[in-house]
Amino acid sequence: MMPTTMVLGYVDEDGNVLNGSGNFSVSEESEPGFYDIFFNEGVFSEQPIISGNCVTDSKEAPVFQIYQVNGAKGFVVETRNARSGERSAQAFMFIAAGEG
Repeated sequence: MMPTTMVLGYVDEDGNVLNGSGNFSVSEESEPGFYDIFFNEGVFSEQPIISGNCVTDSKEAPVFQIYQVNGAKGFVVETRNARSGERSAQAFMFIAAGEG
């Protein structure tokens, strides 16, 4: 078994990395509420386990969803307004852990 690698990130609603482990990048898609997370090459040797949550001070809790997984390369996040169900730009945090 190879050592466990962890990637941590705090991303604002515009797709800017506010804090994290530094071994990933983010690209906000043209539609609000979609973010592509790319792990640096070689960070993971296989699909990591991924979890996350939106960050807000609003009483209307947003929804964080892992929309698409791209193996060891990264994943796509979708954020939505919990009441309307519409996609909306939201800050979020995530953690990914797996074999490096």
